[in-house]
Amino acid sequence: MAKGVEVNKPVVLVHGAWHGPWCWDRVTPHLDAAGVPWVAPDLPSCAAAFAGANEMEDNGVVRDALDALPGSEQAILLGHSRGGRVITEAGTHDRVGHLVYLAALLGEANEDATTYASSDLYKALDSHDDGTTTVRAELGAGLFYNECNAEDFSWAAQRLRPQSHKPFESQLEPAWRARPSTYVVCSRDNALPAAGQRKMAARATTTVEWGTDHSPFVNRPELVAALLIGLSVSG
Repeated sequence: MAKGVEVNKPVVLVHGAWHGPWCWDRVTPHLDAAGVPWVAPDLPSCAAAFAGANEMEDNGVVRDALDALPGSEQAILLGHSRGGRVITEAGTHDRVGHLVYLAALLGEANEDATTYASSDLYKALDSHDDGTTTVRAELGAGLFYNECNAEDFSWAAQRLRPQSHKPFESQLEPAWRARPSTYVVCSRDNALPAAGQRKMAARATTTVEWGTDHSPFVNRPELVAALLIGLSVSG
């Protein structure tokens, strides 16, 4: 690399419960256009939900993704929803320079994160004998995608997957105590109500607030991309 040539910081995108790397499909073209390198690992707690994958395995997959990043630039690690728990652990990795919590769980060690979720969320879940939960799509629409039109909802809902119960049982080593962080409050979120998000956001270095639902990567991907691009290209 030529001396003096600046390289944009890489971005690692961590999806939430019942989702997958697909949820970033509308964000990443903006990152590509801006020359921002990115990776979106698939968390075992969804990808291997039936095998009982746990949060430690999720943490390991994200750490592996950070290990595999080329170059030496500090990475931006974004977690959405339950993905916030994952980045709170994996974010202690030496390659992480900034944490982004997108309507995400930003917790203390041993904190009961379920208190931040809407009671309606649990009504929308089915628990199964194999240790997984699934989302009833017709109820998930009003929780995760309440600002989306029918086409956007259909695009997302058909991709939801089972989620292992086990990820919610591990303890946290809070990376946000040692790394700068940005919390994005989504004020029209019906899954993780804004009041609880604001309480968690008070622990972050910086807070921004968007008038979006729980899933701005679906119907407002340009907002997510602009935030990441700004962090990536800044000095």
